[in-house]
Amino acid sequence: MADPPPVLRQMPAEVLCPLGWIQGTLHLAAHHSLDEYLALSGPSIKLTRVRIPQEPESQQFLALRRDSISLVVPVMGGPVVASVAYGPTKRREIACLLPDRILRGSVDVPAALRLSDFLRLEGPFLAVRDGLLTPYGATIDSPESKSLELALVNRDHIVGVSEPGR
Repeated sequence: MADPPPVLRQMPAEVLCPLGWIQGTLHLAAHHSLDEYLALSGPSIKLTRVRIPQEPESQQFLALRRDSISLVVPVMGGPVVASVAYGPTKRREIACLLPDRILRGSVDVPAALRLSDFLRLEGPFLAVRDGLLTPYGATIDSPESKSLELALVNRDHIVGVSEPGR
């Protein structure tokens, strides 16, 4: 007898890729967090009820190449980030340098690790909280700026990670 299909939950999300911001709904196994889903999804992620920039009609389905994704921003419906078994954490301010933008925000780093060690251990997507995404040189008041409560950043799209001086 075949196993029943997994129970899926829907998670609305915005996805930044070379086309711009795509809006759609992800379908995750109920027992996976969003970062686990992105790590395990294979070469593409699947979205339904998709809005593609500049297109007047929404699409019922889109398989989006995972390596084309820069950021995934959940709109609602956690859990988003799997709990880390490294012990207590400390919030660290960082800036993710992307090819055409900068994302300033914070990451939860295990208290016993340096930021550089944490970055070496993290999965394919880095969870950045309380972020501000801007083009280089722009401010929070710039029309292109976008505040993000939580963004999962594709590490393959990060040119570098900096930490403000103390």
